[in-house]
Parts: sequence; structure tokens; C-alpha cells
Amino acid sequence: MGLGTYDETKKRSEYKPTIYELNGKRSRETEFVQVAEIEILGRGSFDRIIVVATQKSYDAHFDNLRRQLLGIDVDNDKISYVIITENMEAEAQWEWFEKILAHIESGDGLTIDLTHGYRASSIVLSAAINFLQKAKKVELNAVYYGAYEKDRRLAPIVDMKDFYTINEWAEAVSRLVEDADARKMAEVAETTSDFQVREFNDEEIIAAFEDLTNTIRNVDVNNVADKANSALRMIREKENQASVTGRILLKLVMDKFASLTAEQPLTGKYDKPYFILQLEIIRLLLEHKLFMQAYTVMREFIGSIGMSKVEKAKVSTAEGRGRRRRFAEVFVKMFQFPEGEWCFKGQEEKDRGKLMPYYKELKSAGIETILRRFTKDLTDYRNGFDHAWTMKSQAPSDVEEKGHAILGELKEVVRLLETNEMLG
Repeated sequence: MGLGTYDETKKRSEYKPTIYELNGKRSRETEFVQVAEIEILGRGSFDRIIVVATQKSYDAHFDNLRRQLLGIDVDNDKISYVIITENMEAEAQWEWFEKILAHIESGDGLTIDLTHGYRASSIVLSAAINFLQKAKKVELNAVYYGAYEKDRRLAPIVDMKDFYTINEWAEAVSRLVEDADARKMAEVAETTSDFQVREFNDEEIIAAFEDLTNTIRNVDVNNVADKANSALRMIREKENQASVTGRILLKLVMDKFASLTAEQPLTGKYDKPYFILQLEIIRLLLEHKLFMQAYTVMREFIGSIGMSKVEKAKVSTAEGRGRRRRFAEVFVKMFQFPEGEWCFKGQEEKDRGKLMPYYKELKSAGIETILRRFTKDLTDYRNGFDHAWTMKSQAPSDVEEKGHAILGELKEVVRLLETNEMLG
């Protein structure tokens, strides 16, 4: 509540009385929009009424406001106030913010009127709304503004609540692109109007991104490209008709996930497009700090290198996947342990023999040296994740740093494989 307009004749600040209308209902004549709202909504709609005012506006209006609230049967003990300073410095703004927060409890339902906010206090209160929704799980019921004009007998009260969901949409898209998490998007879509960011407020798109992000987080690497293609195809179809806000958010998502798509369908073989996509998946997992998943994909990446020269090895057939179970693990062990410590027996020894010609090619190309210098650490870290680090006093502090270093080594391996024409 601010001061209102200064009347030169009366030598005081005041608000002019009018009749307000909300949800098709009209109030009695009053100079206080807050009184009109509580009358229309019903005094039983609120457990507490908190008036935010400067000392001057409190002195000028609060007693009258209280009398009018009591006149519509509001209990006196429900009415309270918060006094904020008129100081506009940043420190004072923060003080306003914290004074207001102190009156809001976790899980509260909040109805706010911003009509007569003092100077920048409405901006501060708007910031407080977003904070309260995140930190105290406050439910925002309404954000009212009374559109008073002195030459109009009837002043409509507008509910601006729906606009505040832009913060929720921004967080949902941020969660999607930063954490590969589509759950917030689904949550926001369930509680917002269809006209808001309609490009994302779509069950098919939400389902497609939930499918994609689950595929990434579950390390289903052989299906990531198809899921990404499906999700981004839907987004491109909506891009031309997108709103200004929607186009900004769509671009964020496309920029994030476009690298996971394939211009041509993957062949199902362990060839260059396959390895390039795997590198991108690893980069994305590390960026999202999904380290256990990243280390899993990196270890499997080494096994995939061995599969590139195994006859009938394909990711798209049952027979091909069966061959992977045999050969990939043997290939990883060939780099995990020095040659003098190899100890293969039975079928593993036969499989090692079949891998040896390719192993010698890798050695001649200098690739074996690169793979050997990080495979043991990679396997140890992956096993640590697999056993929740119970065999160690604590998880190592360089998981992220080492993950990015190994990714760099894998990129160099792929470059050398291509240079030496050893990729399909």
C-alpha cells in the first residue's frame, strides 16, 4: 500500500473511492482495492491479511483500511502489516525482501495485490514470488492489479498470475538443457494454461523429451539418435508457427540436442558415425555431471573399438550383440592389463587370438599406447561407481577432471583410427 494521490485542497494523500469488479462480481464503493478483493472473494478465503507499507502510507491509510476490513467482518487478529523503508538502495531492497519472506510459511497459498505498491516494491515482491515458489513450495493463487481510472465508475481487477508461470517455463527448459531432465516440463504443462508457451505445452513433445532424456540417463546409447531425431523433428515442425517466447526456448533445446541426431540413419555397425555419436553422448553426460553414466559409456566405447573388426558385429542384431558379449570384454582387458599379465583361458583365449591382428594394427598406429595409458584408471573408476565406492574411503576428487581428460584421449583415438583408415 502506497500513499496515493496528494490532494492540494485537503493537504493529504488519498485514494479515490470506486466500485471494483472481479470474476463478474462487484464490490461496494471503497478507496481500497484490497477491501474490494476480500469482500468479493469472501473473508473466509484468507487465514491472514498482510499489508506491506512504508511508515508514511501506514500512518496515512492503515487505520481506515483496518476499519473497512472489520466492516466486512474480517477478524481483527487476521490483519497484520510489514513496514518497509523508503530507502531505494540495493541493501534496503534486500531488507524489504527478507521482511516479507519472514511472514510466509512453507506450503502457504498466496494471493497478492500489487496495485498500490510503493515504487520498486512490486518488483521486489515479484522476485519474492519466484523465490517462495522454489524455496518454500508456496502455491500462487492470484496476483491482482486493480485497473483504477478516475473517469471510470467501475474498475476491473485483473489477475496476472498466469504471467508468473514464465519463470516456471524458463526453469523447465533450463532443467531440460542443463540436466537432461524433462520432468519439470511435464509438471509445468499440467498446471499452466494452454495458451502459454504452447510450443512446449504439448503432450507429444513432452513425451518425446521424456523418452529422450530417460534414454540418455539410462545409458541406452544405441537408441539416443532415434529418440533425438524424433523429439527435434517435432520441434522443427512447430518452429515456424512459434511465438516469440516459444522460439527462444525452442532454439535453446535444439542447440542442446541437435548434436545427438543423425543426418542419415545409423547403419548398426561400429563405424565412424557410431563413434562420433558416442563421443557426443559422453560429452553431454559429463556436462550434466552424470559421471557414472559417462564412465560406463567410455568403458563400453573401448569395447566398441574392438568390435569394429569383428565379423558380423552389429548393434542392431541379436547375433551381433551376442558377439559383443564375447569380444568386447576381452578387448578391454587387453588394454586394462599389461601384455605380460594377460591371463585368458578357454573361449576368452580363443577370442583374444582373433583380436590380435587388429591389436597389432593399433599398436603400429600408436593407438594402443593411448588406450593403455587410461583404460586401467577408467575401469577402476567405473567399478568404483558400480560398487558405490564401498571399497574406498571416499570417492576420488578428480572424477570430473579425469572424465574430461579421457574424453579427450578417446577423441584422439577416433582421429587416428580415421587417419589410418581403420574405421568403417
